[in-house]
Amino acid sequence: MSIDDLLGPGTAAVVKARHNLETTAAQVVEMARDVKDFGPMGTEELPAAVAALESSEYVDEDEAAARWVSRAFTATPADLLTTGEAGLAFGGAMFMLRTALHNLDNALAALDRPGPTAPGGTFSA
Repeated sequence: MSIDDLLGPGTAAVVKARHNLETTAAQVVEMARDVKDFGPMGTEELPAAVAALESSEYVDEDEAAARWVSRAFTATPADLLTTGEAGLAFGGAMFMLRTALHNLDNALAALDRPGPTAPGGTFSA
């Protein structure tokens, strides 16, 4: 029996997207280990965001830290050309992370569940 059969295609898509995000986040952390200077690649928060991603233990922490890293990473592909091999590898992992976040957002949106205050939501009247 497949995960789609067990959970339904919508929920299974979210599970797969979260697993992909977790894998991609681990790659970002791995690539970040060789980066000597994050300065040309993002805001001053980037090293702290990467550290938060590395220390995250749970799915929600992974997602929150991944979003923080994504916001703090401001480099374009052209900016990465001056960062050396480690910077290019980290930048590539970052673009994969952004794709994983995008796929997760799409999977969550496709569930079409009401928000907590929308009619039918947890806190609706």
